[in-house]
Amino acid sequence: MRNGWVRHKALRAAAAVMALGLVAASCADDEGGGEDGAEGGVEETENVSLTVGDILGIPSAFLQFAVDQGFMEEQGLDVAVEANPGGAANIPGVESGDFEIAGSNVVSVLLARSQGLELKMVSAGTFAAEDADADFSQVVVPADSPIQSPADLDGRSVAVNTLANIAEVTIRGSIEAAGAEHENIDFVEMEFPDMIPALQDGQVDAAHVIEPFLSIGLEEGMRPIIAPYAGTQPGMAIGSYFSSDEFIEQNPDVIDRFIAGISAAGEHVADNPEEFRAALVDLADLNPEVADAVQLPPWGGPVDVPSVERIGELMVDFELIDEVPPMEDVVYQP
Repeated sequence: MRNGWVRHKALRAAAAVMALGLVAASCADDEGGGEDGAEGGVEETENVSLTVGDILGIPSAFLQFAVDQGFMEEQGLDVAVEANPGGAANIPGVESGDFEIAGSNVVSVLLARSQGLELKMVSAGTFAAEDADADFSQVVVPADSPIQSPADLDGRSVAVNTLANIAEVTIRGSIEAAGAEHENIDFVEMEFPDMIPALQDGQVDAAHVIEPFLSIGLEEGMRPIIAPYAGTQPGMAIGSYFSSDEFIEQNPDVIDRFIAGISAAGEHVADNPEEFRAALVDLADLNPEVADAVQLPPWGGPVDVPSVERIGELMVDFELIDEVPPMEDVVYQP
């Protein structure tokens, strides 16, 4: 047991999820058809408006790209994207009904479910790279920092966007996988845009950043020390999109259409990475040189259950939860 070094930030108690009633419908055109309209019928999909919360940075930029390129419109979905500092911040939005769907990470949803909130992952989001050097997430330090290896992080301050969440779990997991100690790391909560300036001012010793803040930091002379996501497990699922049990049960077609839109957009980015990098100039307010250097993760597809189980095991090891919730309670099955 590792008592005394995990600071568990409790999520809000479950609020009743509003019944939103956005049920997708289809209608048949009776013209030229039989009594039931089967012959010559044209199935039409009802347009549905969704507000989707997502994580500031590459995740929210990807979702906005999917909207701008028409992948959601093709599914009959009018999606408004709202970016938040971290995945945990999106949990209350789905609870309250402000968001029908939201992007988060596996840790946030497992934490929520373990505390009785009726939320499920419906689609994969981001995945770690197979090669740690090519991952979209790194712990970075200033060029002149005495920190040279993962072992040097123990006893240092490390900025993370949310305490007791995916950053802490994977930083600890990757350092442990490297055979080093991590019990005495001082995690400091900070929003991604503030991390590189905080490193430059000496407010923290290291920072866990994701793209595009990683490329911005490297452009400013930062050095990578460890890739927490890929270092914990190459190719591991990190991000996810989730919704409430109630919304899923009432709107399975809307959920399936959202999954299809995310997956199509993910395939498009994988086939056309330079198009997405070019879009990041406006979507993430990057200069073209930084956008060209951004490491792009894979997106979309079914939720990767083995990754969820592995992260759940680490959460038990690091005392964030007592036990891993059953996968049928955590992962949506179409």
